[in-house]
Amino acid sequence: MRRLGIAISAVTVLMLGLLTPLAAADAVYHSQHIALAPVGTSPLQSGFVENIHANGPNVYAHEIYVLAGAAPTTTYAVTLHLFSDTGCTDEIATLPTATFQTNRNGNGVGQAEFRPDQVGSLRGHTFGIEWTVTGGTTEYQTACSIVTLD
Repeated sequence: MRRLGIAISAVTVLMLGLLTPLAAADAVYHSQHIALAPVGTSPLQSGFVENIHANGPNVYAHEIYVLAGAAPTTTYAVTLHLFSDTGCTDEIATLPTATFQTNRNGNGVGQAEFRPDQVGSLRGHTFGIEWTVTGGTTEYQTACSIVTLD
């Protein structure tokens, strides 16, 4: 079990190290590492969403979803919740972004990329956002995060 934890930590550090140069491309919103917390009694050792705004010509944003010690061999669906306010009280849209599966130990990684044309008229606005990761009877959620789309 200790080896698994070390392996997950090493992969996470490697992934974040490779993605750091991309995050520096956005002068308004920098990469954010947002913890996932269990809703109810869902099992979870650790989990997070890495939200990276590259603002590139092909990739506007890249999100990485990581679960460790969640329900084993479960397919999870990730949903981004968009709010008109920065306190995350007035939800205006939900966007399914990805699905991924955990292994027999409950560890899994998913990701989604957004092209510049998918952002459209949302540019220039500030929103509150939250992510939920749901699989079967388990659910995880981030706290409210503030994002400015430039």
